[in-house]
Amino acid sequence: MTNKKVYTNTTLCCTFQERSEITTECLHGVISRTSDGFKFEEAVKNTRVRQNPRLFKGNYCSLFHMQNGKYQIHMKTIDASAVKNPDKTAFKVYSEILDALKQVQ
Repeated sequence: MTNKKVYTNTTLCCTFQERSEITTECLHGVISRTSDGFKFEEAVKNTRVRQNPRLFKGNYCSLFHMQNGKYQIHMKTIDASAVKNPDKTAFKVYSEILDALKQVQ
């Protein structure tokens, strides 16, 4: 059972998030009765917060592009027991960072 009520000669005040006029698309929000008539407030849309995109994923590091325009390198955990030759491991890390930076140019 649906209860339907038509209010004639009323004032409708609308508050929108991004638009300035009512369009033909369906809007989600809250309508409430005020002393002057009715008020519609469009609900805030669930938008995913933009994350920093990963530009490079390697064995030792990942390169991210930050929202401020800078690049950030995240080092991955290196198992100390697996490092037989520290100089060789350091050179591999250096080479990977160099490859990552070359990709963004």
